[in-house]
Amino acid sequence: MLQQAPLVWGEIAVENMDRALAFYGQHFDVSFRREIMNDMEMAILETEDKQAASIGLVKHEMMLPSMNGSVVYLHLSDKLEPLVARLAANGVSILLPVMAIKEGECGFISLFVDSEGNKVGLWSANR
Repeated sequence: MLQQAPLVWGEIAVENMDRALAFYGQHFDVSFRREIMNDMEMAILETEDKQAASIGLVKHEMMLPSMNGSVVYLHLSDKLEPLVARLAANGVSILLPVMAIKEGECGFISLFVDSEGNKVGLWSANR
């Protein structure tokens, strides 16, 4: 058994960094720090805990937005239903409405499509 959580970093592919930053900023009230790393344009989610696992928006030729493959689940709200309702009201495509995991014992999830065409998950301990 691992002694620590295995996830340290996640990347969400983008085609248009300005559009992606506007989408995530508008819908989730989060901010990003833009950087160029080698030949990758990145925007790193700003968090208070600098040691915590986080995500970055990445624009690079080998990063393509996708509805297939791995899904990153973000914990961006204490209650999931109001957030998902707000996304839907703002025209965001909801792929999976709020669903309980093990009858809520393991929290709640939802899936949406971001501005770049990625399938992205949301998680919260509370409905």
